[in-house]
Amino acid sequence: MSSGQHDTYFIVDRLREYGFEEDLSLVTFDEKSPTELLELLNDVLKNLSSEHDVDVRNEGIENTAMRIFRTFAILKFDYQGDPQQLQNSLQSGDRELFYPLLSHILSKLPDLRKRAYLAKFLTPIDVPEEMFADPDIMEKFQQYKDLQEQFKITHKETERIRGTSLQPTELKREVSQLEEEKSQLKTKINKLEQRLKKNENFNELYEVTSKLRKEQEVEVKLAEQLMEREMSLKQEENRYFQAKKKLQDLQLAASNNSSGEELLQKLKEDVEMTQNYCKGKLPEDIKQKETRLVQVQQVLNRPPVTDRDIEREQSEIHQLNMAIEELQERQRRTQKTGDDKLSMFRNQALLVSRKKADAMERLQMLKEELKDAEKELNEKREKMGHKPVDILKGDDLLKYGESLKGKVKVFKKKKGELSSIVAERGILARTEDILKTRHGDQTEFLASLERQRGVEGAFDLQSKLEEVSEKTAEVNKEKEVSLEEISRRVTEINNTIKEKKNVLGEW
Repeated sequence: MSSGQHDTYFIVDRLREYGFEEDLSLVTFDEKSPTELLELLNDVLKNLSSEHDVDVRNEGIENTAMRIFRTFAILKFDYQGDPQQLQNSLQSGDRELFYPLLSHILSKLPDLRKRAYLAKFLTPIDVPEEMFADPDIMEKFQQYKDLQEQFKITHKETERIRGTSLQPTELKREVSQLEEEKSQLKTKINKLEQRLKKNENFNELYEVTSKLRKEQEVEVKLAEQLMEREMSLKQEENRYFQAKKKLQDLQLAASNNSSGEELLQKLKEDVEMTQNYCKGKLPEDIKQKETRLVQVQQVLNRPPVTDRDIEREQSEIHQLNMAIEELQERQRRTQKTGDDKLSMFRNQALLVSRKKADAMERLQMLKEELKDAEKELNEKREKMGHKPVDILKGDDLLKYGESLKGKVKVFKKKKGELSSIVAERGILARTEDILKTRHGDQTEFLASLERQRGVEGAFDLQSKLEEVSEKTAEVNKEKEVSLEEISRRVTEINNTIKEKKNVLGEW
């Protein structure tokens, strides 16, 4: 659908709605002649101001064009031509002029009607500068300006009163509702008077309840103030911890002598964290704030509350408080007469809440101790000249994980081999014990076997060779140590000789 068709539908619909032509249709509107379109436009302008209450058939086209041209400023209609071009368009029935102009007026008819009314009194009069030399004209012009300002104030006050005043039907409905509430209150008051006549301490009870109500109101106000202070305290704590964390990060980076790449990597991580917060938690907070804003706007859009409404609400609150007190008194009586079955659960809940509070306090204390310990550890490292342990990140962490996996595999393999060797050693030791128990000591058998073979004393010789090899190894170690000591002493002597030669050379 084109914009021209949309304007046509809109114009016809609004012309029928505002009663300009109730039987108008798209066909009849499209078949209108230039004169009929001009008459229709003049009727619409006549609805805005009595200035246009003219029969265009008896008015010259020049006057009509000039009158409509002057109205464009009041209507805020964007027309780029001059009065002569407007006259030609009006005579020819140019639909490129009539359709946008009618659409503009009919879309804002109530506002334009008010604007035309105000323009009749607030449009400035063009007075030549040379005429202000006359004191009378200057005085009249100043009176004219003062009257305009007074008209503005009066008009604003009138609009405000119209917006806040109720219609007669609404006033009647409110009066009937108030009369009904008045009768209900009288009935309740009579019942209360009859009930309280039996109570001798009525005045004292009334004073106590009024004091209680005032104290409750004060308590509510103090609770609201406490909540506001707690919220502000939380906000300040969050700001403090954020600033403290930034300071610690900067101090740690300065102590580590971090390079530019490491600082850039840390900044990237901070940016990612901030982006996650903006994409995750921040939309939820904004949604909650928007919901709260909608609720506040709904409250603001409600009709203004009068003193009568406040009194009615206060009386209802007072009645509800009295009903609550009566129910609480009944509950206390029932609790006194019967056993309180929920007392055990209340005590358990109280104990659990206390334990939870104690646990939270201990947790907070442990966190503070941990922070102090970390701070002390960093100070001691700085004093001892130890650099903090670098924390692996990114690809380095992945490489370390892969190497750790390989080492774990090798460890498991070696551990399996060691366990198999230990098991085999146990089996061999057990086999040796069994053989010794069955066949006894085999030393004599080995000696006889050596004599038969002609190698008597081979076993003893083998044992002596092993002892000699062990002693030889120890001697070699001692020789290595002595050789190292000798080479060190020789080096020192050579250095001393060189120093003496240098000294003698200087002489």
